Amino acid sequence: MNNLKKKQQSVTHWTNLLIAGIILTVIIIIALSNILENPESRQIRQLAEKKLRLFARGYSLDAIDCQGIDNNNNGWLNCRADDRKGQTVFLECPYRGEAQECRYK
Repeated sequence: MNNLKKKQQSVTHWTNLLIAGIILTVIIIIALSNILENPESRQIRQLAEKKLRLFARGYSLDAIDCQGIDNNNNGWLNCRADDRKGQTVFLECPYRGEAQECRYK
């Protein structure tokens, strides 16, 4: 009976260590991605995400995120939002001052 308790405690101990390791790994990955992101692309992404949130509010969408890189240098970033049905909607949002609203892709 005593051996059974020791085995249960051992399994619980290893399970707790595994969960703690997974959580720590996720935190480290998120921290590294934030640290390694180019400051210019972070600023561009934040501007586009601000316009995405404003657009999403007006069209009953839930803003998700925008990419931080303008692949074709047209002043628009690829962004994503969820509609009322939970389906992902792909948008392009500006990060420059000329255009004020996102547009559907």
